[in-house]
Amino acid sequence: MAGILDEQPYPWHKKTAQQLHLKLCQFSASVPGILLVAAQSQIEAYNLHTEETPYLLWADILEYAAIHGHLRELITNIANRLSATSPIRSFFQDLLANQDPPLDAEPVGPLGAPRFISDTDDITENEALLYKEDLTLRIVKVPALINTLQKLTTLAPGVCRFIVEVQGSTQYGTGFLIGKDMLLTNWHVLHHETNGTKASAATAEFLFDDSHANSSVKIPCDVNTIVTSQEDDWAIIRSTQPLEDNWPIIALSKAVAPQNNIAAYIIQHPGGESKRVGFVRNQVSDFNDRVVHYLTDTQRGSSGAPVFDENGNLFGLHHAGGRPQTIVGKPPLVKNEGILISKVVEGLKRYEVAFD
Repeated sequence: MAGILDEQPYPWHKKTAQQLHLKLCQFSASVPGILLVAAQSQIEAYNLHTEETPYLLWADILEYAAIHGHLRELITNIANRLSATSPIRSFFQDLLANQDPPLDAEPVGPLGAPRFISDTDDITENEALLYKEDLTLRIVKVPALINTLQKLTTLAPGVCRFIVEVQGSTQYGTGFLIGKDMLLTNWHVLHHETNGTKASAATAEFLFDDSHANSSVKIPCDVNTIVTSQEDDWAIIRSTQPLEDNWPIIALSKAVAPQNNIAAYIIQHPGGESKRVGFVRNQVSDFNDRVVHYLTDTQRGSSGAPVFDENGNLFGLHHAGGRPQTIVGKPPLVKNEGILISKVVEGLKRYEVAFD
């Protein structure tokens, strides 16, 4: 059975093809790096529009490679460059095996542009200048970082991976425990992004991380219990069986308001893979009464993840990840958007749903 790697021209109308483009942007957002891997796959720079942004350059490469029969070679070379623990490697391997990979739930617009509620994912010069090229940390700040990471480690068992069936397709997301049997994620994790159809099945997988590689716990959830807001992109769902008492509840009642320039830490399942924490270049850049923007590293599949400050206080529900961008010569940055927990609380009160 032929897959998208053997189609001509490149099948942009297929969601798998769109997500391949996004995965390539995650693999490299550096024009020199992109051109190097392209050349190793018989795609020379003189055939491309090298002055374009990394997003447009990858699109150009995909179209050229598909027409000239180099796409499978390109993806093979990229997959071989990735470590076994890379959160995007399995996607490429599925394509090479002509299998349909599970898709990330997060909806996107043309050329991978996320659907932000407020503004766009464009990085401003001021945001790019928040960080210097030196990513080392002054030793005096190490104890505070250790303290933060210890708090996040304690909270991590309350974060799960969602495996969701919608109209015959499987999609991934992240969620977290906000009550004894209640989990919070995004609307778009539990619904079809185009027609809004509700999931036919949803499973919350806890302890899916490197330290519990063979002992994760899958908990079925009842899709008939979903309470949601498409407008503010949040949804709660209840489990069909009791959860472990030692899994921490990340209580909405203890959430705080964000502040500009504070750190934003995200416990997430990037690409539907094992649990990770985003803590690099992780500054809040702005917020309003509905959403918060931050520069923390994320990847597709992190939708529905909790966003914490350095004290382990919840303040956001991760909603959309931006595209890596290089501004004023700084290393690639990504702007992300989260829903304020206060908006989730407001909605739950409107629906008269009790929460911790």
